[in-house]
Amino acid sequence: MRTIGYVVIGVSLVLGAVAATTAYVPPLTADDSALAAGGGYAHLNAPAGVQRDAAGEFVLTAAGARVPLVPAGTELTPEVQARLRAAGVRRVRVREFAFGRWQHAWLFALAVAGLVAGSVLVRRHTARAQRSRQVDEERQPQGAPQAALVEIIAAARGLQADLPALAADADRARAIIERVGRVQAVLALRVVEGRDALVGTLGMAGYAELMDAFSRLERALNRAWSAAADGVLDEALRCIDEAVALAPEVEDRLGGK
Repeated sequence: MRTIGYVVIGVSLVLGAVAATTAYVPPLTADDSALAAGGGYAHLNAPAGVQRDAAGEFVLTAAGARVPLVPAGTELTPEVQARLRAAGVRRVRVREFAFGRWQHAWLFALAVAGLVAGSVLVRRHTARAQRSRQVDEERQPQGAPQAALVEIIAAARGLQADLPALAADADRARAIIERVGRVQAVLALRVVEGRDALVGTLGMAGYAELMDAFSRLERALNRAWSAAADGVLDEALRCIDEAVALAPEVEDRLGGK
């Protein structure tokens, strides 16, 4: 709908511009009164027509320029209009504006209507999008990014506590891949999407400090996942320990300390 609105606005602007160019360029019609304005006749704003001699050739000035049939400033009386029509002039440029002789006033009115309609379409789409975002925000549980951070820390500490009980290296690697995989695919995304909520709670400076600490913890978990996937279990365990060691700083930043 927004695209349609912009198209309507664009077309309307073009039509309006075209119509506006004819506001002071009325046609010469058989009805001489069409060029009357305020009790008198309109005046030429530019020369009209070209003088010809008896042989039909253009009359030229000493400089070689064509001599106009009617000079600028001339009042467009019926006699003057008749001379111009006889010379084949169809339109003239006048000084005075009047709706009555604006041939394309209807096109300008249509363009204005199009601009209004297009702007209404754009505003409606924008308002609908804003309402949709508000609904999404209302549906999102309060404290969602904070809860995700708590889960990420719990996942790191859970791995550190549970891995020693797993005898087989394959089981340890699988546990790291599955639990850290959920952190990467779900929980970390919630933290990123909850930026506005975190900024609103902690302020921009507090948010920056939190994300600095969290990004280091997240990188440690990502390295643990990669090492486990490559079968380098010692490196994976070391990265889990590193992530757990970083957890208190994240908790402190989350609490605004």
